[in-house]
Amino acid sequence: MQYAVILRILGILLILFSFTMIPPLVISLAYDDGSLMSFVLAFLIILSIGLLLWLPVRNNKNDLRLRDGFIIVVLFWVGLGLTGSVPLLLSSFPDLSPTDAIFESISGLTTTGATIIIGIDNLPKSILFYRHELQWLGGMGLVVLAVAVLPALGIGGLDLIASEAPGPTADRLTLRVRDTARQLWLLYGAITCAVGLALFLVGMSVFDAVTHAFTTVSTGGFSPHADSIAYFDSFPIEMVLMIGMVYSGASFSIHWHALRQGIGAYTRVSEIRWYLLLIAGAFGMLVWVNHGELEWLQSLRESVFYAVSLGSNTGFGNSDFVLWMPAAHLTLLVLMLVGGMSGSTAGGMKVLRLQVIFRYSFRELMRARHPNAVIPIRMGRTTIEEQIAAKVVGFVLLYLGLIVVGGVVLSGMGVDPVTAFSGSVSALGNVGPALGEAGPTSNFLVFPRSGRVVLMMMMALGRLELFPAMLMLVASLRGLSQMRRQREVGQLR
Repeated sequence: MQYAVILRILGILLILFSFTMIPPLVISLAYDDGSLMSFVLAFLIILSIGLLLWLPVRNNKNDLRLRDGFIIVVLFWVGLGLTGSVPLLLSSFPDLSPTDAIFESISGLTTTGATIIIGIDNLPKSILFYRHELQWLGGMGLVVLAVAVLPALGIGGLDLIASEAPGPTADRLTLRVRDTARQLWLLYGAITCAVGLALFLVGMSVFDAVTHAFTTVSTGGFSPHADSIAYFDSFPIEMVLMIGMVYSGASFSIHWHALRQGIGAYTRVSEIRWYLLLIAGAFGMLVWVNHGELEWLQSLRESVFYAVSLGSNTGFGNSDFVLWMPAAHLTLLVLMLVGGMSGSTAGGMKVLRLQVIFRYSFRELMRARHPNAVIPIRMGRTTIEEQIAAKVVGFVLLYLGLIVVGGVVLSGMGVDPVTAFSGSVSALGNVGPALGEAGPTSNFLVFPRSGRVVLMMMMALGRLELFPAMLMLVASLRGLSQMRRQREVGQLR
């Protein structure tokens, strides 16, 4: 284990993160909202922590192994969640406890969008901007950003991107990993600017347009208004947001190829067809279920918005879907579970894994009928290797198992089962709203403080795609087991 190199990289990344305090600091100056010193002190504290980690090991530039890359990603997200809470702790409004400040920070960085803050509309503008900035940065991943802007890191950047980039796999768009990261961020920034400009043109203020563009492209779901998108009551605004959410819930690598090769790049990818069909199917189901409960046009408007919002795992709301029929709730839960495409900023299991599970299940049914047949798992022209299919099945089982464990633990803390299990789905899928008492017009204060700690852990696991954190845990348990065996051998001697 390259401990010195790990500390060096973590120090550099925290130093980088400290400079994200500057934009909200400028916003505080512009609006004179009283939060200036919170961001000045936060900048100095996070910068100091980064320097303390970096300075003692700054000359150690050995290459990282893949295991080291996993550990950096996990530790960095933990460190980021803790240090990201500093300006929220230092601010007099909102007045948050350390646990709640960390919850808000992790919810932002993991692009979950769940909140425990009451009176969001009255927050200082700089705090509002900072919450949305956290989601924008967390959307594509600060580790990828670091590899893009710090060529001097001198590490195997592909290891970090393979551990952190959204989706089950990391798609190398170019031969050089730093070029890949730059191109991803260039596309990410361009889409953000386009969404922000479109929102401004259809009626949002500059501040609202910028903050909502941040959380649309990151599929985060934070809003500077407690009523979320219902605050605007504008169908043109909802249309722009839906286009942005559908685009951002799809693979950024496919978007990049489409820019270079033309729109035909989309037609060659089966996952995008499944993604769009899943959203369209959910929309049809919601309209059919809600037709007796809502006025016709209202049903169409709310159904299509939530099919897109939860199908991309963004979590924006334009009404209270908790009041809908139970069948509609089940449809929304399926969307929360699946999420967007691999290589997107969305959470969830990903559409690609759903495809593999369906193909794998169909193959097993065929093998039950024809035991001696050799039936490969195909997706279009691609044959899925058995090892990859097994990993996907393992991931899905682990994902569903964690949801059950989270729901049971939260229920044991006194939370009603609907809120507990839907909150577990929402946290692990980085969605935001849940069902029951944690719906889009409520917040996660309904969970006890210990329950919010459980939800924070699930948010982080979901953002890390489970495997890096699980591999680190397995490695730690293996190390403890080896130490125990060595101790027992020593006692025998």
